[in-house]
Amino acid sequence: MNELEAITRITELTAQLNKYNYHYYVLSESLISDHQFDLMLKELEKLEQQFPHLMSADSPTKKVGGEIT
Repeated sequence: MNELEAITRITELTAQLNKYNYHYYVLSESLISDHQFDLMLKELEKLEQQFPHLMSADSPTKKVGGEIT
């Protein structure tokens, strides 16, 4: 994977994971299984390890839980 592909995939994964976190923690509804979520999170972690300069400070890999309800 080149850097441009990594940027695109990291952006996609971040948006999806943030959406799923919001639905799970704030709206109390699960849109995907825990297993699917974990696979996506691991993919993001791997990309961030390969391209550490692309990791954002607010990455889902750096958060636990969701917003206060």
